[in-house]
Amino acid sequence: MGAQRAADEFDVELKWEGTVTETEIAEQTKIIENMINLGVDAIALAPLNNQAQRKPVQSAVDNGIPVVIFDSSIDGDAHSSFIATDNTLGGALGAQFIDEQTPSKGKIIVFRFVQGTASTTKRSEGFIQAAKAAGHEIVADPYSESGTLEGSKSVVANTFERYIKDGKLEIDGIFAANLTATLGVSSAIDDLRDGGIEVDLTFVGFDSSKKLVEEVQSGKIDALIVQSPEKMGYLAVKTALAVSKGEAVAPLIDTGVEVVTAERLKNEPAIRTLVGLK
Repeated sequence: MGAQRAADEFDVELKWEGTVTETEIAEQTKIIENMINLGVDAIALAPLNNQAQRKPVQSAVDNGIPVVIFDSSIDGDAHSSFIATDNTLGGALGAQFIDEQTPSKGKIIVFRFVQGTASTTKRSEGFIQAAKAAGHEIVADPYSESGTLEGSKSVVANTFERYIKDGKLEIDGIFAANLTATLGVSSAIDDLRDGGIEVDLTFVGFDSSKKLVEEVQSGKIDALIVQSPEKMGYLAVKTALAVSKGEAVAPLIDTGVEVVTAERLKNEPAIRTLVGLK
């Protein structure tokens, strides 16, 4: 939506291509190569892997096509600008929230996303560093088996099994590093409760969707760390256009991050707008 808004505003012809899942790295490389062959004026790319897409990006630049990176970082310095959330800060904000709700030296699980995704890696590392500094114990931090909800939920369920004792999940806090991981945790917790297992913990997810916002409002999720994807898409297209015209752009553009709770959703119109509520 943000990218299309910028395209409409600045009279840009927008070609949108994406992979079916977030693990199809070779397919994304083919998309970049196709855009190079089409001779587009600029590319705005959210790389699936910070290492694998380095050469295709360099190839685009070598062919005279500037590249702007958004959402998740990439290795190298061929790109003109990086537009994203401060993901390390987002993770740290999640740890701060859990620390405020959890006894000292609580047991915490971090559910990462697939390996090689720079944004979720930084979120997880930012969380782990801040949680440890506050005195909490990270008892597990597994990666998802795949980029799908099923892959995330499977890892969550298998991890939970190790911490169930006397009918209770002996965990004080959970941080999930993206939308898919958050949905996986939520579904797995539902299954535990349906099976009679007691679950009493602070659950913080990352990203938002209609379902996750409803779960924050109902109390199933204590907080979401939310970025501004529409703003990110808008600025990615606007910045790519500027670069294609030879204009100077900032090498790093921070699009902001917020801690979304039921209280803030109720009382702050800006937070409601951020997650798509009227």
